Amino acid sequence: MSKDLIFQTFLSVRCFLLSVQCLLTWSVCIGQEESLNTLDLYQTDGLVNCRFSLLDQGDSLWIYAALEFKQTVEDSSLWIETSWISSNQIFLDSTVLVLENNKRAIMKWGFTPRTVPTLFTLSLNWKARTWTFQEHFPMSAYHPSGGLSLRHYSKSILNTWVHYHDSVQINTMGNKMVFTYFYDHEFDPARPPMTIRPDKGSGTLEIDTILVLTPDQIFSPNKPGLYFFQTDSSSTLGTALFVSDKHFPQPQEIKELSEPLIYITTKGEYQKLRKDLTSKQALDKFWLSTVGSPEKARRSIKNFYHNIEVANILFTSYKEGWKTDRGMIYTVLGPPLSVVKEHETETWFYKDIANEELSFVFKKIRNIFSNNHYELLRDKSYDRQWFLAIDRWRDGQIK
Repeated sequence: MSKDLIFQTFLSVRCFLLSVQCLLTWSVCIGQEESLNTLDLYQTDGLVNCRFSLLDQGDSLWIYAALEFKQTVEDSSLWIETSWISSNQIFLDSTVLVLENNKRAIMKWGFTPRTVPTLFTLSLNWKARTWTFQEHFPMSAYHPSGGLSLRHYSKSILNTWVHYHDSVQINTMGNKMVFTYFYDHEFDPARPPMTIRPDKGSGTLEIDTILVLTPDQIFSPNKPGLYFFQTDSSSTLGTALFVSDKHFPQPQEIKELSEPLIYITTKGEYQKLRKDLTSKQALDKFWLSTVGSPEKARRSIKNFYHNIEVANILFTSYKEGWKTDRGMIYTVLGPPLSVVKEHETETWFYKDIANEELSFVFKKIRNIFSNNHYELLRDKSYDRQWFLAIDRWRDGQIK
């Protein structure tokens, strides 16, 4: 028997076993999705990162999964299992993953608007280790892109943001002109989790600049901010892109370093800090005077801004990730112990100082600029735990 035939036989047996495994798993959890912990989706320090996106192309919808590996791995040892639920039916598939430059891959699956899955699960198997990434696509919270798609021209990596002066390829259906709106707007950070008063928003969102681009044009934004692309200026359909400075997602400038302190300071402290913090030396002085010792200050600074960077990577949409509800919780409490995704919600679980369970529920909300916009279900009961977490930052107890 030839080596090719042996390998094909092995693949067939492997795919059969994986399908049986997936079927057994889904038969258990189709009615109780909460049994699946999808924390892997929010890990950035492991072997692989995965980002999902839903692309609207008019008569079809495409689910993209961008996989990036921290080290070079062998293609032949990487297995991808996918399963999705559509119209109460379970669909299974499995394949060997082929990597680009041994470090990244972009996979896609096409559906009609009526058959797009409500739940999509991707499992990666490598050397007896399995990573599971799961995403819900509730159509009630989905905003179509109007037949527009954006792609990082040089890296071919799907992101919700690019650096200014990066090149972005704009693809359209029907060879239409593209109306581009630039918003030079500072969005507000998230409100504390116990604040239940209605959000006043960030004020009126005024258009700063309007451009008209030709179909399939390569566009290089020359200023950070929010860009919104449409082929029909009379509709609300379109695609948004957050454009950052050259350091993003890592905070480096004094403004980027000082603004997130709003989460661990009082209103009066924050207003004074924003006036006083004119240099990184002044910022270091704030941490030292607050925490109390150089060693604790260095550790707190490292951990705090690491959380900011991860929040920017994971949750940036139409504004910086740290400003979103999920980014706020991640910044102050760090990565959750487990994450459960359901139809239009995801729940993060933590343990408090007394080792009691603490959970936060985020609901997916329709948003003209983002298909991945979640808002925290706020509650006054978070008051005590939230201030205890802030005190730990201020006392230098975060390790």
